Amino acid sequence: MSRRTEQVAELLRQEINNVIIKDFESRGYLVSVAQTTVSPDLKNATAYLSIIPANKIGTGLAAIKKFGGHIQKEINKHLTMRSIPRIRWEIDNRDLKYKEIDDALNDSK
Repeated sequence: MSRRTEQVAELLRQEINNVIIKDFESRGYLVSVAQTTVSPDLKNATAYLSIIPANKIGTGLAAIKKFGGHIQKEINKHLTMRSIPRIRWEIDNRDLKYKEIDDALNDSK
């Protein structure tokens, strides 16, 4: 990623988290954006979500996708860029992979 795309990705991550904290009503789970990536043309972005507890991942992702229009609208209001990237939602699987590795290491003891 170029420096510009990295800057935009980090700014998007912060802004999305701010909107989630301010406006999103989660029921029994915590949602945050762990990482964002932005396409080189700055037209598309992927927000990788961390949802705790793990058994609420499906519920949390569905709720965020439903709430995504509001998040996009708020981002469009707050950022002053020629075009704001369109946000796509994914689950951040890094935590799940780390847990699998940790469980495997604990099982081998």
